[in-house]
Amino acid sequence: MSNALFFNSSVSRSSRRLLLRHRQSPHATCYDPNFSIRRVTHLCSLRINTNHITSPSIYRAQSTASSSSFIQPRQDALTSSDGVVGVPIDFDTSSSIEGKESQIVTIRLEKDQVLRAESGAMMYMTDGIQMNTTTGGGLSAGFKRMLTGQNVFISDYTYDGSNGPCGYVALGTDFPSKIVRIPLQEYGGKIICQQGALLCASHTVDISIEFTKKFSTGFFGGEGFVLQGLSGTGDCLVKAGGALIRKDLREGEVLKISSGCLVAFQDGVEFDVEQVSGFKNVIFGGEGIFLTTLTGPGTVWLQGQPPQRMISEIARRVPSGGGIGLAVPIPGMGGGTGGGGGEGGGDSTGSAST
Repeated sequence: MSNALFFNSSVSRSSRRLLLRHRQSPHATCYDPNFSIRRVTHLCSLRINTNHITSPSIYRAQSTASSSSFIQPRQDALTSSDGVVGVPIDFDTSSSIEGKESQIVTIRLEKDQVLRAESGAMMYMTDGIQMNTTTGGGLSAGFKRMLTGQNVFISDYTYDGSNGPCGYVALGTDFPSKIVRIPLQEYGGKIICQQGALLCASHTVDISIEFTKKFSTGFFGGEGFVLQGLSGTGDCLVKAGGALIRKDLREGEVLKISSGCLVAFQDGVEFDVEQVSGFKNVIFGGEGIFLTTLTGPGTVWLQGQPPQRMISEIARRVPSGGGIGLAVPIPGMGGGTGGGGGEGGGDSTGSAST
């Protein structure tokens, strides 16, 4: 502990000389007349308060250690393809899907986390949540998303930390739908969906255009020639109409589905069409001429009520021609015809007053 005293500027040269003599001969200093009581008291006080005294080498080591403790950028932050930097969201603990036939999803956001969602899907957001709507990489990226059934613009949600440790964002669908969360890492990093299937995802998930491999598949498969590819790291939440079914196909296993019932399938599943056998089945079966075939291995997601099917059923029941006639008279509207209606109206008024 006496070593620290030599680096203390408050210790005089004579006191240091006495300390050196005390180190060489501890018992001799007791008989030294220059070693006064006041000097001993001063040295003892210095010795008591030497916890903060350090040598230059120790100070340099502590300065190096303290400089490394400054705030640095988070090592777990990831950068998206359009340059957005954010911390990945743990959807296992931060997302909650609510509802039965028509579902919504609530996502908890912490500071520096980024949620990328379809524009117009937001139900509510708590105080402190910031929304930034962009094209997500320029007009070309927005046009590419539009071809896959999404909007040209996307919205990034972040939390600024001004209202507690976290904030919340709730998202809904534009059609009564179920919502399914798909971790891309568990399915080879890529899935292929029907057009407009994406609701929200991690900011590191990219949307790409996937074309059908055959002309017949695009024309008769019920999904069109352009599909939606989702790839990258993180999770994505996809919407499906009606009941949601997941099927895990083995190698070479074939699943035949009705056109329009496909939601998504894992990359590697073969997507094709097959003609319905039998003349009566084609005319009266109600499934059209072709069925969609999915060949494994891989995972597929199906929907029980495709939006196109429901819309076509509603349109089929809308009367064509003169519109809908009203059989019940509406109060305040004239019930007579021609000039007689006016006279009849006057008579009824007069009789009512009498």
